[in-house]
Amino acid sequence: MDDGIIASRYAKALLKYVLETGNGARVSAQAKRLEQVLGESQELRLALDSPTDVTAAQKRSLLRAALGDEPMAEELERFLGLVLEKGRIPLLRLMLHDFIALHHRSCNVLYARLTTAVAAPDALVERLRAFVRGKTGKEVDIETLTDPSLIGGFIFDVEDYRMDASVLRSLQDIRREFQETNRRIV
Repeated sequence: MDDGIIASRYAKALLKYVLETGNGARVSAQAKRLEQVLGESQELRLALDSPTDVTAAQKRSLLRAALGDEPMAEELERFLGLVLEKGRIPLLRLMLHDFIALHHRSCNVLYARLTTAVAAPDALVERLRAFVRGKTGKEVDIETLTDPSLIGGFIFDVEDYRMDASVLRSLQDIRREFQETNRRIV
């Protein structure tokens, strides 16, 4: 069976469970944190994927530790136990990603990502939040990232829409235009 289908089914099951318990916001925040840690730490992914070196109890402890001092929500704890029991841990990051997207949709919240060359000022984040809210009538959860390669400006992604106002993009456009005009490689 396709990994995407499997991950989607687990995510839908977790969403149904947290909607029944009413603890969706907390579980979604913790899932977001786990997804982020799994994306950043190859060592953690390798330890979780190991079928023999690390026991299921140790894997649970690693996942709890990934949340820091915050105690893991019972719903997420039970979900991770099921994922470990069924041997689906390699798909965990995809499951968490799908769950977060489903939870946002169920709460009528759009997910957005703001990438800037330096730390984004709060005023910019709030202006973008107000802009999207005004256009869609929905709340917006904005994740902020920094990428020094942008040089300046920002990239703002909301669902399938991208606004690229970065200096890097402007330089690439100028280079492409120059190459087309001169029909030679620069």
